[in-house]
Amino acid sequence: MLIAIIIGAVAGSIVQSVTIRNNLRTASNEVLQIMKVENGADYATRQQFNMLLAKMGMDPSKVSFEATPKPLQRGDLVEVTVSYPYRVFALKLVGSDYTVPITVHVSGLAHKYIRTEGS
Repeated sequence: MLIAIIIGAVAGSIVQSVTIRNNLRTASNEVLQIMKVENGADYATRQQFNMLLAKMGMDPSKVSFEATPKPLQRGDLVEVTVSYPYRVFALKLVGSDYTVPITVHVSGLAHKYIRTEGS
């Protein structure tokens, strides 16, 4: 019986971590699309990311967010890296407290050409 409980807890931890990774990837991809059009990230970008996480039931204060800042030129690399510290609850059954970082990285290219003086 104990083995079945442990296997169930491990399966639950795996499902939960996959769900968290998918939520982070979805929010990151949404923000990346905005960043491609706006040629980078700013404070408003982070706020949009936080709003998406909140809609998915996640606490934005626990998620670290790094993004390529504005301004960029068309064709420049735009990147978003997010990380969430996931506490593996299945290990609590055996008296261990273990945290694993779940990290997602997405990238693309800026879309807008910004005219500079003299061009």
